[in-house]
Amino acid sequence: MGTEKPKRVIRAEHLTPEQVARDEEIRRKVMEEFPPSHAASAPASNSLSESLREAIRQSGRSETQIARDAHISSLLLRRFLSADRDIPMAAADRLASVLGLKLTVD
Repeated sequence: MGTEKPKRVIRAEHLTPEQVARDEEIRRKVMEEFPPSHAASAPASNSLSESLREAIRQSGRSETQIARDAHISSLLLRRFLSADRDIPMAAADRLASVLGLKLTVD
């Protein structure tokens, strides 16, 4: 049995309010049944990822500009900032470079 690649669906029109409500209900049920692994433990306030998030927020630059300069997608950056998703170390390195950050040991 071969594996089929999922087919991308592109809608020609916006979703109706009923379709949006249905999709949100499905997402809620899925999240209830399969919570993200990070939901059990919030990142520590002194963690590397939280420090990077804080530096991004305090940079005074737009998320779009930071993502463009770091050569990562705006969606990835938004999801990282909202703690919905972790980012690869290579992306963290590029973000740190763009923000002028250096890792030091105390």
